[in-house]
Amino acid sequence: MANFESIINLALYFIGIGIVVWIWFSLGLNVSKMKERFRLNRQIKLENYTTRWLHYEWMKQYHFLLASSIKKYEMEHFAKVVTTQFFVFIITLIILCVSLTDIVFSLGFALVCIYIGPISFLYIIHKNKQSYLQNELVESSVILLQEYEKNHKHMLFALKELVDHLDGPSKIAYAKLLSRMHGEYSVKELAAESFAFQIGHFRGKNLATIIFRACAEGVNVTTLLEDLITDITEFNKRIREAETESRETALIGYAPLPLLVILFFVNERWLIPGGNAAYYQFQTEDGLKSFLIAVVFGLIGLVLALVVKKPKKM
Repeated sequence: MANFESIINLALYFIGIGIVVWIWFSLGLNVSKMKERFRLNRQIKLENYTTRWLHYEWMKQYHFLLASSIKKYEMEHFAKVVTTQFFVFIITLIILCVSLTDIVFSLGFALVCIYIGPISFLYIIHKNKQSYLQNELVESSVILLQEYEKNHKHMLFALKELVDHLDGPSKIAYAKLLSRMHGEYSVKELAAESFAFQIGHFRGKNLATIIFRACAEGVNVTTLLEDLITDITEFNKRIREAETESRETALIGYAPLPLLVILFFVNERWLIPGGNAAYYQFQTEDGLKSFLIAVVFGLIGLVLALVVKKPKKM
């Protein structure tokens, strides 16, 4: 009797599922279309967030930093990056608060790990690429001027030819600029600002302004490009004579992290008897705090070493 009731119940379940499926298809509901609609709605929301957030100058600077340091980054990714980073920050903060029961320390360390650390790393990448772009600025400007004159003062064609002549970070930077110069006026303006941020210094901003005016306003910029090339060439001659070496000083910044590892083993081996160094360092609140603080200062030293290793060229 019990088996018969089980069979009846199972049959009713299947009938119920069949009815739901029949209603689903009779109403014309399509899973793939619903997924696509959800994806489009989400994409529209993210685009709206991006447009709104870029009105704030500090958010715009963060967007420029991402664009400069990440090869495949596009403006459409900005809202995803910001929201993901925020949720990771909240989760990290909750975990640290539960583990350490110290809100102030947890907040500070979460900020360092999720925001200050990654942004510093992106800044190092940006400065390295910026140094390369600045070193190639004269050559790029000369080619751009030549192609601009060859293509009857048409900056878009000149940019396209310039991209074909370049490689490495320069090719990526000018290619991104070219792709945005086909859009609306506001898109062109934002692309010019991002390009100026990548190159840095007022000479990079001047080149971005020259390209923007030629593309958006149709201004003849031959004289402006010639003056810019002369100015950069003279400046580079002066900077080579005044360049200072900072590689030896930068070596000091590499020391804290290896010393932290060495000090831990020294404590474990000789200073703290009974092998209690690991327990104190990772199982007690004070020990864990001291370890995290040491790591943070070690990372700060490493970042500073990488930043000052190369003198600025412009």
